[in-house]
Amino acid sequence: MVGGCVSPPATTDTGLRLAVARPVPLPAGSAHAIFQHGRVVGAASQFEPFCELEVNTVRPERRMLRTGHYRVTRRVHRLLKDPTTRIPAVPLGFDCFEGVFQESIWRLAPADAKTDPDARHLRCIAPYYDCRFGPPLAADQMQLVVGRYLTIEVAGL
Repeated sequence: MVGGCVSPPATTDTGLRLAVARPVPLPAGSAHAIFQHGRVVGAASQFEPFCELEVNTVRPERRMLRTGHYRVTRRVHRLLKDPTTRIPAVPLGFDCFEGVFQESIWRLAPADAKTDPDARHLRCIAPYYDCRFGPPLAADQMQLVVGRYLTIEVAGL
């Protein structure tokens, strides 16, 4: 039995890979590219699934995240009351008049020396409304959201 504060290893292998198949535009002054319906968008509708690719560095100019390959080293799922502020739905609870959001965060690490180490994580949101509730987005659903910019690979498939 382990006591005290324990952190999971930073280099675990989840069996998931993410490839940046096309350069991803990052807006000036932002660390996020937002995806919805297979496209990069300026802002996402919270009534439809969306994903955000986050990088570590904010730059004042628009730039592109180059193509490359990443290992998904950690996956985190949370139930949120609000995807913008990231307020958790539990223990606050929720009612049928408000949405509830399943958040998935995939922490990224470069899979080779040629890949840009600036990519931090892929965050995807599955919205649920009208007392409907379900799981986080599956890898194939995430693929539909990010389109041809990113390729999600699951080991063994």
